[in-house]
Amino acid sequence: MALLNTTIINIQDHTIAKQQYDNLNTQKCILMVVLGDSENIAEGVALADELADTSPGGFARKVMWVKDFVTLKADLEPYLTAASIIEDDTPYEEIKVFCLTLAPRKANSRIHKNGQMTFVKLEKLFVEAESQSIDQ
Repeated sequence: MALLNTTIINIQDHTIAKQQYDNLNTQKCILMVVLGDSENIAEGVALADELADTSPGGFARKVMWVKDFVTLKADLEPYLTAASIIEDDTPYEEIKVFCLTLAPRKANSRIHKNGQMTFVKLEKLFVEAESQSIDQ
């Protein structure tokens, strides 16, 4: 599986993981974050990677895959707790995918751990983040 638009975060070394995250987070791109590691998630990451190739709005798209819920939690969880659209108390560990807007980074929707990473749902996450990034 060639992932051309995806960075797999190093979960063995926190320093490297933080560097990878900082590098992605400073890029002018829509950033999809995928959490967890299973065969279904790997298939979803491959689909997200393909979707990152094209953006109807002309935005750069990237995918960041964090294969556990510990690595970068302190950096990523605040995006979810600060999201005005996310009104429930869903624990971080119950989120599978969310997408961040351009700077200032915000998350406006997500896919729960038991949700499916389908073409339509992943594209919707990208497009929602893009629509929130217009004029940024």
